[in-house]
Amino acid sequence: MLNQRIQKMRNKLWDTRPCVTSERLVLQTEAYKRFAGDATPIFRAEVIKYIMENMTTLIMDDELIVGTATNKYRGANLHPEFQSSSWYVSDIDDFPVRTKDPYDLSAEDREIILNTLPYWEGKSMEDASKTLLPKHTEECIQDDIITVGLRNGVSGETTCDHDKLLKIGIKGYIEECQENIKNVKGTSRESRECMNFWKACIIQCEGLIKYAHRMADEADKQARECTDVKRKRELMTIAENCRIVPENPPNTFQQALQLVWFVHVYFHIEVCTTANGFGRFDQYMWPYYEKDVIKDKIITEDEALEMLECLYLKACEVYEFRDKWYATSFAGYPMWEILVVGGQTPEGKDATNDLSYMCLEAANQLKTTQPVMAVRVWDGTPEKLIQKGCRMIQDGQANPGFFNDNAAMKMTLGKGCTIEEARDWTIVGCIQPGPGGGSTDGSPDAGYVNMGKMIEFVLHNGIDPATGKLMGLQTGDPRNFKDINEFKEALKKQILHHYKLIAEGYNIMQSVHMIKYPVIFASMVTKGCVESGKSVQEGGAKYSTAGLFVTGAANMADSIVAIEKCVYEDKDMTMDQLINALDNNFNGEERMRQLLLNKPEKFGNDSEHVDSVYREMMHFIADNVQQWPDARGGHYSFNVHSQTVNVSHGAVTGATPDGRLSGEAFCDNASPMMGRDISGPTATVKSVASMRQEDFHDGALFNLRFDPKGVAGEKGLRSIEGIIKTYFKFGGEHIQINVVDDETLKKAQINPENYKGLMVRVAGYMAYFTELDKSAQDTIIYRTTHFKQA
Repeated sequence: MLNQRIQKMRNKLWDTRPCVTSERLVLQTEAYKRFAGDATPIFRAEVIKYIMENMTTLIMDDELIVGTATNKYRGANLHPEFQSSSWYVSDIDDFPVRTKDPYDLSAEDREIILNTLPYWEGKSMEDASKTLLPKHTEECIQDDIITVGLRNGVSGETTCDHDKLLKIGIKGYIEECQENIKNVKGTSRESRECMNFWKACIIQCEGLIKYAHRMADEADKQARECTDVKRKRELMTIAENCRIVPENPPNTFQQALQLVWFVHVYFHIEVCTTANGFGRFDQYMWPYYEKDVIKDKIITEDEALEMLECLYLKACEVYEFRDKWYATSFAGYPMWEILVVGGQTPEGKDATNDLSYMCLEAANQLKTTQPVMAVRVWDGTPEKLIQKGCRMIQDGQANPGFFNDNAAMKMTLGKGCTIEEARDWTIVGCIQPGPGGGSTDGSPDAGYVNMGKMIEFVLHNGIDPATGKLMGLQTGDPRNFKDINEFKEALKKQILHHYKLIAEGYNIMQSVHMIKYPVIFASMVTKGCVESGKSVQEGGAKYSTAGLFVTGAANMADSIVAIEKCVYEDKDMTMDQLINALDNNFNGEERMRQLLLNKPEKFGNDSEHVDSVYREMMHFIADNVQQWPDARGGHYSFNVHSQTVNVSHGAVTGATPDGRLSGEAFCDNASPMMGRDISGPTATVKSVASMRQEDFHDGALFNLRFDPKGVAGEKGLRSIEGIIKTYFKFGGEHIQINVVDDETLKKAQINPENYKGLMVRVAGYMAYFTELDKSAQDTIIYRTTHFKQA
């Protein structure tokens, strides 16, 4: 049960809408003018240091862990070096009223933003991308056929080396960089570039230390003015902590929490970043918890829990501001701050400890969307930990997600690491397993391919029926295909061609980020970068991957089987009749649509044939793209994962042969198409697991929904646990479960003020259902509700 402090802080979170602030924009603009001309890494470091030295030091009532990325509570910064100022200006009055992820904006901030933005006109990465990418690739992006990452965002998703951070503090990184500089002569271009990187690291370290000391000054100031004895003492402790960390290694549990948060908030000040995971939190924080709570008894378990809950609430304060398309395709203000518990040690022993349970309990009590909890499960995981997570799911929290160690380790080994690193895997990004110890840079989504469009291209010989333009490959008139194999071969050619377009475009964008946008601090705390003298953008991390993703995977498999059954085998219709019906959105052909919907097998029902088609197509993609190098010497990796891009891509795609209507959202991530998995949850999980996910280096994201009445009581708890274990037994990597009925969701649409804390799993993240727009809400409502009671 939440204590009074935490209850008050959470209510403030629920009652405050996110806002856009202008302070960082103004400071960044001043710094750009002041430091222009320096070498790129040093220039970028000086800019961020200037911001850290001048931004507001905000300490809010009640909090025990301090530090904010903006000068306002639940604030979002603007990053005009990445995002185009043109849409900032054109959309500024829509920020507070748009239906998808709205942001409040004060009149004062609006005026400041508009007065500052002229400096940035035409200078962003997003502006440059329109001329950097091949014309056809850019046209494919604009038509929602593919996406290409890095056009308006940062390269790199950071799950850093927390162990090293806690061991040496920021001062330790300064000393390491100084030593590297001393040992390099700087007589070659490469060595000079390394020296510039190390100098930039030192500058940014100084900026963070200065910020922490300024926070200490603010805490001292508030303590002097405070009349409440308890709060005065808390503020004095905060001031002491901020003078010690992050500059030095922490001495206490609270200082360790504070160091971790300072580092994480710095990620969001430096760039418009997301997916900064907390990694294996119960492992690197355990020594501090064990010392303060168990051995020395400096603090009680309740006090440690309160501090941990304060950290979780801070994680709810960071945002990346997105344009309308991204707000649709990544709906619900997601930030993917994943916190991992459980699993095994690098030596192969169970890693569960008391803090593992406390991490889950903090999430259980708070019911907030960040951080997203991840439970690693292997043969040695205590039943008690699994049940703790299952009870949270049963309670309707949509948290935690469960991960299969065996599958994730195989995926991680595929990235070239040792068995010890594989056992120490953690999530880098959303559900992507990476070698442990903060040694992996997982670049944000390299891109998504719209499988519905791929089918349309095959059916129209490369023409996009939505625009009439030749956008795909000319693979022949499908009316002349002799069998389903010819159809699949044409489809595979379309798919591979469009993944190549993404990879070529992404490599172009990566090369620009290397030169113009190296991310200094996040690189420094990633294993390999200080050692090599290179940022993650230049391939400095020990392991580098770039994710390729898919929308409409189940729709594609269902469509192939529908054509095979209804056109080629049973000859219920000709290919020409099918194409005409699809082009007219089944207008006047409802009987044909019902035939396509109901006669062929559908993915998600443990039907071997359609499952094998799904598996064949996914492995065709993975086997090809995972051989491709990226521009910085890393490799592409495949993930069956769509976020809510399935909504955006479905909106521009006509009717498909599986019976889906024009404009409808595609299937949800790796899950079956909503409403088609009708044979029960065991059949569904066996279908999804059957794709041999261990061969996909970035995994597969699986959503499942249960009716609360169907999983009530101890029997229901055993059902949830049994489904998870069955999924893992058959090779699934990741599963996340919503326990909520249609009635509750529909009531929340009508009266959102009564359901502020209703959380749902969207993709590899949670969102408050009432903060989603209706299109995203509807895709969750349409998910099959298993164990539904009559």
